Formats: sequence, structure tokens, C-alpha cells
Amino acid sequence: MKDETRRVVESYFAAWTTKDVRAAHALLAGDLEFSGPTASYQSADAFLPALVKFAEMTKWARIVDLVVEGNRAALLYDCELPQPVGKLRIASFFRVEKGKSACTKRCSTPRRFASFKPASAPDNERYG
Repeated sequence: MKDETRRVVESYFAAWTTKDVRAAHALLAGDLEFSGPTASYQSADAFLPALVKFAEMTKWARIVDLVVEGNRAALLYDCELPQPVGKLRIASFFRVEKGKSACTKRCSTPRRFASFKPASAPDNERYG
């Protein structure tokens, strides 16, 4: 199970960071639960527009560390987004079931996102 979890998380990261959003989306369970600093989603399809936008705006991303235990993983990565956000360190937590990510939680410093809002996030889900 640990190998499958690592494969799913690394493949997901590689897909969205190379702008292959279709491949990244294929690694998400249909009933995905996603929670991040600007919005939450209850399905892979609902999350897709935000994933597309985040992949498009990410200038680069690099894994700092990946810790896997059973079907859970913690991924720490650095990336760069357009100003005013700039360089950012993000921690993402995954739960993998049946070869797909069923749960993803992303954490970063909310103040870095204060003036940034993905096009798909409702105004009431914006930090600031």
C-alpha cells in the first residue's frame, strides 16, 4: 500500500506541475474531499477548475519532502505563483484509496493569499 500511495502522490504532483491536468484529475477519486486556503470542494469534478487555474499560474514547483505511511502521505513543496503571492511553501496531505487520492488538504500561510483568489473560488471563501 505504501508504494501505491507514493506512486499516486508523486504522479499527481508531476502531472499538475507539468500542466497535464487531465492526468492529475484522473488520479483523484470522484468523491474527493479537498480543503485548501481559498476554497473547499466535495468532488474531483468540482475541484477541476481550481486545479486548472493553479496549474496554469504556477511558475515552478519542487518537492522538499514526501512522507508516506500506509495510505496517507504528507507532501511539502515549494512553488512560485504570480505576485503578490510569489514564492510559497505548501504542505499537502493525502489519503489514497483504490489507486486514487480520496482526500487532499493543502496548508500554507493564509496571509500570502490575502489578495489572491482563484477564479473559481466564491468571495466568501477567500482569506483576507
